Amino acid sequence: MREKAPNLVWPPLLELPPDAVRLVYLDLNHWISFAQASTGHPNGIPFVETLKACKAAKLAGSAVFVLSGFHYMEMQKIKDPGQRRAVAHVMEELTGFASLMDRVVVMKLELDAMLDPLARQPSPWPRTPLLGKGVRHSFGQPSGVRIMGPNGDATEEVRARVGAEKFDEIVAQAELELDRAVLRGPADDEVENLRAIGWKPESAIQVAERRAAQERGLTPILDAETRWRRGRLRDVVAARELCTEFQDMLRRALAGRQLSLTKVISDQESARKLARSMPSTEVSIELKTAWHRNRDKNWTANDIYDIDAMALAVPYCDIVVTEKACHHALTTARLDKRMHTALLRDLNELPNTLERWDSRRRFQESAQ
Repeated sequence: MREKAPNLVWPPLLELPPDAVRLVYLDLNHWISFAQASTGHPNGIPFVETLKACKAAKLAGSAVFVLSGFHYMEMQKIKDPGQRRAVAHVMEELTGFASLMDRVVVMKLELDAMLDPLARQPSPWPRTPLLGKGVRHSFGQPSGVRIMGPNGDATEEVRARVGAEKFDEIVAQAELELDRAVLRGPADDEVENLRAIGWKPESAIQVAERRAAQERGLTPILDAETRWRRGRLRDVVAARELCTEFQDMLRRALAGRQLSLTKVISDQESARKLARSMPSTEVSIELKTAWHRNRDKNWTANDIYDIDAMALAVPYCDIVVTEKACHHALTTARLDKRMHTALLRDLNELPNTLERWDSRRRFQESAQ
């Protein structure tokens, strides 16, 4: 018997777009299908009309197609430069580099919302927009360029000297070129400059590999305690989620709000509520639970990317087009109903869904 899930708690400090804006998230494999459709590749023929419909929806302002940091990271795995450029081109055309906020930032805001009723100190976080633009936003970094001189920040001085309009135009073009370079993969002569501003794709891969190893480490434990796979596996996964994904974050959040751990977690039920009331973490727990039921599952970095991407997109986008395994696990758990998100696995269902889908992002605000 499936246990009753706790109510979701939505972070009030995460600024959501108006209800009239439908946010659409596509897995990388569906972007590849669109790239094939746009270049005349035989595999893309079934998606030509869908691509046209999506371009029309974007032009009409009825849909905003979004990227996330996981798209930028996964694009680095496409080895063929021509294919990478084709995918990057259709991504830019449909999204204009509209991007979701970094999942780690969203996790902090969700945790903050859980601590609000108990906290003696006000939240230390500012209001944060979910939707922004470019690779910086998708990794939680501020946009814009700061120019440092011998006496500190000289940005405004240079801006006044160059002229505000021209300076802003130069900065906007520089950020656009940065987004293009990171998305399509840098040319050899661009690597040094990108690394100078913090581009380290190998770091993200290493983190994902380490987290995949943590999941692999649970497999022999579950094999030894077979009752867990048959029973309350979700509780096991939720407890590990707090220990592995929130260990440092929770400690800092408690200190910042002058709370003790025992004030927040006093028993199994309060621990379950803390983990599963946070929307993005609930998606992560559900996917990990589904996949840990298979003792032969071989966890890879790609699984971590998929889980993190769905944990961000499913709660906060209106329409999500994903692959078979994620779609099955999430719809079986009825998270599409619970979060009022259209979950699709067939890209060609997208035009009809765009026409009929009624965004209800307001319900998230009233649920707190």
